[in-house]
Amino acid sequence: MGSLKIRPLNETDAFTLALLAEEFMPEETTLEKRVNTLMQALKNPNYQLLLAEIDGETVGFVDQWIIHDFVHGGKLSYIQNLYVTPKHREMGIGSQLLQGIIKRAKDKEVLEIHVVTEFENKPAINLYKKHGLTKESLQLEMECK
Repeated sequence: MGSLKIRPLNETDAFTLALLAEEFMPEETTLEKRVNTLMQALKNPNYQLLLAEIDGETVGFVDQWIIHDFVHGGKLSYIQNLYVTPKHREMGIGSQLLQGIIKRAKDKEVLEIHVVTEFENKPAINLYKKHGLTKESLQLEMECK
């Protein structure tokens, strides 16, 4: 493996990340909508995104939203997406992305960090548990398209 770098997103990375998002969730939306949505999210101080590069090639990303929850009396973090390209998996990149975003959440003094994945996504579940995300609950979802 070449030189791995974990860094915050620059606006110039938006198109590259939109392409990775298409690889991650094909045909979910258009490339233009992905870029526009990402650019809007970047304007929000409660949104954070880290990307992973190997020798200048973007090979993964993780993002989170931090919300204020009056019931908990503080901030919660929701890791929205974590993706590493298939050929770069099992190299510790997901762990480094996750460590970086967890550190950022703790720096923002969040009370809890949440993440959602499919029940059958055992590699992701194992990764999250390895990094301390162990409390399990059920999330229900409804598409509003």
